[in-house]
Amino acid sequence: MEQSVASHCKLISGLFELSVFFIGPAGDVLVECLDDRMLNPLYGNDKQLFFNVLELEPAICKEIPVIRKTLFFENYISMSVVSNQSFEGTIIVGPSLPFTLFDHKINGLINDTNLFANREQVFHYYQSLPVITYGKLVNIAVLIYQMFSGKFIAADQIQDQLELQVEETKMPGAIRFAPNDELAPHHNPLYEKKLLTIIREGQTEALKRFSQLGKENTGILSKSSHIRSKKNLGIIGIALAARAAIEGGLHSEISFSVSDLYIQRLEELRTEKEIDQLCLVAFFELTEKVAQVKEARYSKTVTTCKNYIYDQRFSRITHESIAGHAGISPNYLSVIFKKETGVPVNEYIQQIKIEEAKNMILFSNTPLSEIGSLLSFSDQSYFTKVFKKHTGLTPKQYQQTQYLSQ
Repeated sequence: MEQSVASHCKLISGLFELSVFFIGPAGDVLVECLDDRMLNPLYGNDKQLFFNVLELEPAICKEIPVIRKTLFFENYISMSVVSNQSFEGTIIVGPSLPFTLFDHKINGLINDTNLFANREQVFHYYQSLPVITYGKLVNIAVLIYQMFSGKFIAADQIQDQLELQVEETKMPGAIRFAPNDELAPHHNPLYEKKLLTIIREGQTEALKRFSQLGKENTGILSKSSHIRSKKNLGIIGIALAARAAIEGGLHSEISFSVSDLYIQRLEELRTEKEIDQLCLVAFFELTEKVAQVKEARYSKTVTTCKNYIYDQRFSRITHESIAGHAGISPNYLSVIFKKETGVPVNEYIQQIKIEEAKNMILFSNTPLSEIGSLLSFSDQSYFTKVFKKHTGLTPKQYQQTQYLSQ
């Protein structure tokens, strides 16, 4: 088995130009594929420090691959190897970087981790690491899993079937950055707009499916402390979410009270993972409160119909299908819906579909020629007509307007 593992490790290392280690259950390094690549000088050849940074427990077998993010900004893939129901050890692949590190971050690591290392070696180490996106790292994890388990699975199924975990390791104290005039890359503003749109609309299910939470690189709001920078970003995020909730109909006093509470809690936290988690909880609470306000405006029957229309916005929706879902007659649906919402059912269906079309134009790369079909419009010209009726612009004009505004 060990010879087979060694050949697989060598293949992975050569294919992806990454270091690969095979760690036995006792913590011994059984296979090492470096190919003249450096080890992180901050570890000082201390195997136990390396294990601690990865939160690796060699004796524990995990059923699924894990992508681990260290506070040294590295990403690693780890996966347990099992042969004939016997745990053989753990494959470690990496490190790679999620983005290119600027000098101030490397300086901060050297100056403030209290770990002795040669500055030139550390710079050389980080400049030599490959930059691999999260999506590509998932694909590599899929391939490694298939190589060792013999089970084939598509990359887009990994979240559902393998539940690939992303774990962030902890190190005592904050990592602080040395002053530098360079700016770190910022997050994509489209993701921010999409997140605030979800909160404004009170769509808790959409928030659960929002895949960019916690994965985006961000700018720096403090060069003296990484944790302080994360807290400042969290404060801004919660404040923006509170404003979006107000725009969604939540009373300003309630929204500001929620944001004040979470911002106060934020100041008590000490790790990046805790800060990210608290922000997510704040976003969900604000979104849920907006949803409650929207539902409270209407009877249970109309709320049921509205939710059904939103859930089926990509399908062809009829009066009969809505009425059947709500357990009422189509005639009664027409009367009660117009009475409570002020618009006919067909008009509301169009509004929901056009809002989704606007979101697809803003937040996806879906061709304009496909959006109408995806939303079950009968043809492109009818989609364009309805879109212009609700926005005053054709889809193409709307896309160009949004592009110029950004």
